[in-house]
Amino acid sequence: MAQHDDPLERLLQTEPLDVPQGFSERVMQRITYLPLPAQGSQPLEWLQWLALAGGALAGIGHTLGFVFGIWMVSAAG
Repeated sequence: MAQHDDPLERLLQTEPLDVPQGFSERVMQRITYLPLPAQGSQPLEWLQWLALAGGALAGIGHTLGFVFGIWMVSAAG
């Protein structure tokens, strides 16, 4: 597709639109409520923290193993 036929390129070449005064206020006034988070997601929150802690422990273990390996090689001289 040629560059001059690309609709995205044509849009990028046009001047940006000016947002009318008070636009964001009018939009926010039309929002009656914000959706609540799904109830099923709360019990799984502890699993996310458990997975994060497990990953952190595994990372620390691998880092310590790497440092120990370097220390062993340098001590063997």
